Amino acid sequence: MSSALKASPQGSPSFRLPKVPFWAQILLGLVLGVVLGWIARSGDVGWLVTTLDKIGSIFVQLLKLAVAPLVFFAILISITNLRNVNNAARLATRTLLWFMATSLIAVAIGLAIGLITNPGAGTDLTPKDGAKPDHAGSWLDFLTGIVPTDVITPFTELNV
Repeated sequence: MSSALKASPQGSPSFRLPKVPFWAQILLGLVLGVVLGWIARSGDVGWLVTTLDKIGSIFVQLLKLAVAPLVFFAILISITNLRNVNNAARLATRTLLWFMATSLIAVAIGLAIGLITNPGAGTDLTPKDGAKPDHAGSWLDFLTGIVPTDVITPFTELNV
């Protein structure tokens, strides 16, 4: 009997999907998304465009919904685990070095992609086309804007 077709306890064969590794599921979803997106863009398939737009919007809303609790609990767990650390200075130094290294890599990747793809090319916009802001705040305004007035609002507005 094949691995996908197993006998149930009653003796009749039942269909069972084979286990697919997680990386293969991700790759399959990525390829499926690209193919469906290409079909939606190139063909006149209105229902597919609407469906993909709704699914994408719901996915982004769920991600936004998950960000605030994840950040909050990650910080909370990190703080509570600090009492178990013997050498906090070494941990802080390693954390800052790791943060600087990963930030440098992220900035380098972003700059490289920006230089290679040249975003905004073909828009015929120049720096003179930009409007000057009506109000420019001071550094004090910036610093007071960072500190929330209460604990709940930053989480409800996703301004963590």
